[in-house]
Amino acid sequence: MREILSENQMQKVRGFEKGFMATHLIQVGSKLGLFQALNQAKHGLTSAELADSLGLHEPYVRIWCQTAYHFEILDADSSGRFVLEPFLDEILADSSHFKNYQGNVAVSVEVFGKLFDEFPQYFKTGKSLENLYTREMSETYYETTRNIHLVFQYMILPKDPAVRGALERGCRFLDIGCGRGSLIIELAQVFQNSSFVGIDRNGYGIAEAEKAISERGLESRVAVERVGGEELAYENEFDVATMVANLHEIRPDLRETVLRNAYRALKNRGRFLILDFPFPAEISDFKNPVYDFAILDQFRKTIVGYDHLNDYRRNWLLETIGFKDLQGRTIGKGMFELVTAVK
Repeated sequence: MREILSENQMQKVRGFEKGFMATHLIQVGSKLGLFQALNQAKHGLTSAELADSLGLHEPYVRIWCQTAYHFEILDADSSGRFVLEPFLDEILADSSHFKNYQGNVAVSVEVFGKLFDEFPQYFKTGKSLENLYTREMSETYYETTRNIHLVFQYMILPKDPAVRGALERGCRFLDIGCGRGSLIIELAQVFQNSSFVGIDRNGYGIAEAEKAISERGLESRVAVERVGGEELAYENEFDVATMVANLHEIRPDLRETVLRNAYRALKNRGRFLILDFPFPAEISDFKNPVYDFAILDQFRKTIVGYDHLNDYRRNWLLETIGFKDLQGRTIGKGMFELVTAVK
């Protein structure tokens, strides 16, 4: 067992503080367009050039660049030209890339950063936040789920021949918690023999989905409905149903109802795919980095009333409802866990 020294503990806490600063620096850079401008200038920009290209105050931009260099977000040459460190273009600058993480940073800073001020009072009362998904929250939050939908399309479908085959032949596909419809709209453009339905209780997401569906002329094969999973009324209609990174966001008192409704909506031998974040079952696993995202997400949603399921609780619930042939595998080096089940 390693010796724990005061100096080490201070260094650890300082590291937490630096992470806080780096996260906010990233959000400032994103809101001002600094990452996008640097990404377009492959040979780099001086702080003066960067400020001039965006109409910003150069002394402040210079401090931002120097600090980003300190955090190893930017690199610089001897002439003072700054460039993004390798691979941070796709992670911080290119919003179309499935690895882009800027939406998650925005949620942490703009949404939960403000909520943390309210945590002490909620801890004293035990009450839950009544409405997390305001319009502002929805706009920010859907940027994170859009990229998760891309993970589904590019990292899951190619390795699931049963679902891909059904989509190619022509099937009925249901996405529970569809958000802005990113997944079903993308799939509908690729798999033109299939039809798609997305449901979500959030009005902002559904309105955005309807607009995107209309713009792409997909109304005959893609539909969205503003209903929650607990209100889902379909029966024996879908070949495939999905829940993408939202099982943990269903209130515990509604979770079983939602899953039972998904079971009823599927045809016999229909497939159910749940993509979510793995959560530890034992206290010893809470230091395993594979569970990082779910552990942090569970903390920031303490007062929201949601809770992440470990695989034992989730599988027990699915099997109790009647799902069979449960199979799980990790996606994206362990960040996600995909569970497939059959009705």
